[in-house]
Amino acid sequence: MHDSVLVALISAVGSIIVAYLTTHQSSKPSYDELKKENEKLKKKIKEKEDEND
Repeated sequence: MHDSVLVALISAVGSIIVAYLTTHQSSKPSYDELKKENEKLKKKIKEKEDEND
C-alpha cells in the first residue's frame, strides 16, 4: 500500500512539472518569430542609418 501511494505522488508531481513546463514553453516566441523580429529591427536600424547619412 505504501509503495503505491508513493508512486501515485511521484506521478502527480511529475505530471504537474510537465504541465508547467509545457505551458511555460508555449508562451515563449518561436525561433522563426524571433528571426522575423530580428530582421525587422535590422531593417529599421539600416533605414535610420541611411537617413542620417
